[in-house]
Amino acid sequence: MRNLRLPSLLTALLTALLLGLAALVVPVAASADPGDVGTQGPSHAGTGTPTGTKRATNALWFNDGRWWGNLWDTASSDFHIFRFDAGTNSWVDTGVVTDPRANTHHDVLWDGTTLNVASYVFVNDGVSAAAGFPTTMRRYSYNASTDTYALLDSTKINDQKVEVLTIDKDSTGRVWATWQQGNKIYMNATGTDGVTWGTPFLHPAASSTEGSGNVSLDDTSAVIAFGPRKMGVMWSRQKGDADDGFYWSVHVDGDPNSSWTTGAAVSGLKSGDDHMNLKWLDSSGGRVFAAVKTSFTSASQPLIQLLALDTATATAKWTAHTIATQGECPNRVIVLIDEAAQRLRTFATYPKPSGTTNAGVCSTSGGAIYEKSTPLDNINFTTGKTPRIVDADQYVHNVTSTKQNLNSTRTPNSGLLLLADVGATSRYWHHYEAGSGGGDTTAPTVTAVSPSVATGVAVTANATGTFSEPMNASTITTSTFTLTPQGSTTAVGAAVTYSGTVATLDPTSSLAPSTTYTARIRGGSTGVKDAAGNALASDRTWTFTTAAAGGTSTTATLTATADSYVSSGAPGTNRGTSTTLWVDSSPIETTYLKFDLSAYAGRTIESATLQLTSAENGSTGKQNVKLVANDSWTETGITYSNAPAPGVSIGTLGPTAINTRYSVPLTVTGVAGELGQQLSLGIDSSSSDGLLLSSKEAGATLAPTLVLTLR
Repeated sequence: MRNLRLPSLLTALLTALLLGLAALVVPVAASADPGDVGTQGPSHAGTGTPTGTKRATNALWFNDGRWWGNLWDTASSDFHIFRFDAGTNSWVDTGVVTDPRANTHHDVLWDGTTLNVASYVFVNDGVSAAAGFPTTMRRYSYNASTDTYALLDSTKINDQKVEVLTIDKDSTGRVWATWQQGNKIYMNATGTDGVTWGTPFLHPAASSTEGSGNVSLDDTSAVIAFGPRKMGVMWSRQKGDADDGFYWSVHVDGDPNSSWTTGAAVSGLKSGDDHMNLKWLDSSGGRVFAAVKTSFTSASQPLIQLLALDTATATAKWTAHTIATQGECPNRVIVLIDEAAQRLRTFATYPKPSGTTNAGVCSTSGGAIYEKSTPLDNINFTTGKTPRIVDADQYVHNVTSTKQNLNSTRTPNSGLLLLADVGATSRYWHHYEAGSGGGDTTAPTVTAVSPSVATGVAVTANATGTFSEPMNASTITTSTFTLTPQGSTTAVGAAVTYSGTVATLDPTSSLAPSTTYTARIRGGSTGVKDAAGNALASDRTWTFTTAAAGGTSTTATLTATADSYVSSGAPGTNRGTSTTLWVDSSPIETTYLKFDLSAYAGRTIESATLQLTSAENGSTGKQNVKLVANDSWTETGITYSNAPAPGVSIGTLGPTAINTRYSVPLTVTGVAGELGQQLSLGIDSSSSDGLLLSSKEAGATLAPTLVLTLR
């Protein structure tokens, strides 16, 4: 008996010891009490409502194939960047500080290259903003090889404690912010560097009937970049009259800060409250969605709604769709767009389900997080709701997620991650859905390069490569993008940057004259990769020769890199793939051309000629070739509704016959200012006898070309 019992006792002790040791080194899974849905996460003891309370802000982002969050670290008493480990369904603290202050709220923006974190000390409902509390924006770079973020800089947006503040970035690189201060909607914006903030200013509609200068202390605002090349701001108004509601104002990227168009998204007594969450369906170019809360009090009236805007249509009006009625007791709604599934997914706090503490109770303290979703092409939220985060014993509240769309080309196979707060236990809770497969597995390609000419390139030229899709910026470096003179194995010293889908190599000194250079963008496992981790299949190389010293004249013939036409008869239609280009006055039809002059910075133009080929329709009228100041338009995105306005005329064509090649002399001074950058041209006419031109899609011999003589 004794010989048998001793090993048994030792075994039991060893087992207990091993289990105890394991508990010290293995992450502890969240408890799963009966009725729980979702997963309990880290403690946030030491700070209140860390996920925010007004739903305009976002705490999560998707980058490099994984989710990240801005969470409070109880041990060090500050906010950190956390990485979400999908394998263990848990959060991992990276130790990178985003704000040392407790009781702050944050809006997080991952722009594909840089992490932007706006942090502000908040006031509660109905409390005035107060000076002396800086709102900061910290920017972080990301290193894909080490999965780490590093602080780049910290700047001040304003000096106010506010109820809510949001940020977004426009197509020129400017970051915008908005907030309510003193019963007025305020804004601020950086320069195109995305860093240097200007002076906060009152939204220009403050003195108009739209009322951005006549809101309550409980009202809020939010910004969203949408496309192409626009920034929108929405604000609530709830002062108890017929002008209550949500107002929408639009700024075109590149215009002065004072230039905004404004109107009501929805208006009427009690139609507004201070909760809103905005998203843009960037795959469509023109659809914006706002999940909002009203102040209606009847059980059958909508308490949370989805406002939808389609700017590609001729009317571009907002429509309202009920998500849940007042009788369902919803609160604090957000909306996410699943681009792969083509669904709108809304998440809000509703009363807790049966079998849990306080089941069915309608409380402003919280409840459970439920989902209601709908197809994008048939918005209808009447099919019920699904619980996503439920703490059986406590109230859950304040769900948040990301500014980004789910499962898009920029967030391939992202799945879904939600984060919420249980205030009673000071715990984060989350809900995670893995991507369902079918993510991006296509290798990126280089669709355009510059210098795109073989000879006569300015010694001050940069080299650029344009990719077919968004890239992982951390893989585009001086090791993967190089420029090497012929006969040498040493690349020139240069700075390499990435923005949008364009990588730029900027030599630190002028290139040598009369020298042939090879530019190389490296492919393969050690080369550049897209946002989903797919590598460029093979190296992309091209060569060019710089101009001789002393200013010898050279001729460069450039084919249009983009061309399209737009029509007032179909304002939302894009015709970038057409083989023809119309110019007419009835309906208004304008042709747009783009040429890459980035290789010719520092050169002098002696002459400039635009070559065009008429197709099956000549014209008895005349057509004007005009400069277009805004180069952000794209061949497959430009429509009549979003096209930039042509400016000063620099050449004239016509009358014209059919199927004829024409040379149009251009004003040298007009083109000279575009050297070293993109040149955009618009061709319009006051004649109703329309002209049909051949586009670059019609073939190289018919394509629009620009012939430059330079020295």
